[in-house]
Amino acid sequence: MGGGSFDSDAYARATTTRRSTGVPDFGHDARIRAGVAHGIHPDLDPKKVAGPTSPVAGKPIRESRDSDEHPESLPIAILFDVTGSMGAIPRTLQTKLVKLMDVIREKAGIKDPQILVGAIGDSHCDQYPFQVGQFESDNRFDEQLRNIIVEGGGGGQVQESYGLAWRFAAYHTATDSFEKRGKKGYLFTMGDESLWPKITRSEVKDIFGVTAQKDETVEALLERVKEQWEVFHLFSVDGGYPNDATIQNRWKKLLGERFVRVEDSSLVCEVIAGIIHSIESARDVDAVVGDIGLTGRDATTVKNALVHIGAGGLPAKTAKGTLPAAHSRKGRGVSRI
Repeated sequence: MGGGSFDSDAYARATTTRRSTGVPDFGHDARIRAGVAHGIHPDLDPKKVAGPTSPVAGKPIRESRDSDEHPESLPIAILFDVTGSMGAIPRTLQTKLVKLMDVIREKAGIKDPQILVGAIGDSHCDQYPFQVGQFESDNRFDEQLRNIIVEGGGGGQVQESYGLAWRFAAYHTATDSFEKRGKKGYLFTMGDESLWPKITRSEVKDIFGVTAQKDETVEALLERVKEQWEVFHLFSVDGGYPNDATIQNRWKKLLGERFVRVEDSSLVCEVIAGIIHSIESARDVDAVVGDIGLTGRDATTVKNALVHIGAGGLPAKTAKGTLPAAHSRKGRGVSRI
């Protein structure tokens, strides 16, 4: 729900302690693999409902709410592919979260970001096709990320269930940012494959525990989610299918310039921060990259990602800047359920 504030020092201390004591970063995943835990972590279960004091009590909805401490909450949802072709990328993401929060707060001037993390698999074959946390302003979003099961599945069809993230954002979120101020949140999916063409009623029942009125195409879900969210897909060029034109053309047809190629997935947090920073601050790409503190090859990678986000696909505050040379490095309110 977004209480507290992110503490970079506490994040660093917790990381150091885990390293020195041999505790894995993805502890729940390790317990699953050792056979001492079973099932999605309770904090990440899409069926988890809002508590009794919530205006959406009893419904499987994640909320981003204002408070005295955070009066202008801005929701940021990041859901990434944890199937086999993504390799170690989800684990890399966990090590970079401190950069994401710091840049969003200190450089982009967003006082009250609330970050939600989640994982996407393949609902046609995976045991854990969708996991999702809560919107948090403090270190709890790191804890939820570390409770994700990095299943490493997928069925080899070069299609994953990214549409579940859009279903979630369209029907299972409620944000004061939009409801009170008409300001959209930011929704990022990340992966290296194409997406199944629809989300079925049976998937919705199995994953979210609710009854949908009908199957929905990803096109219909995208239109619905765009009402309240700025939607991006980050394509992992260093994933399993870097040169598959069919995959990339499918995403481009859906999202246009909001399909963002990320050449080095270890820099995904910098890319996300850069997108938000450039939109919220109206600074150009060169200034944004400088604000993040990047130089050399890393700066080029992030510039390559940001500069292609054209004015036609963004709000009035849009990233601008010089295109660097490429390198070879691989209605308002709660919607009816």
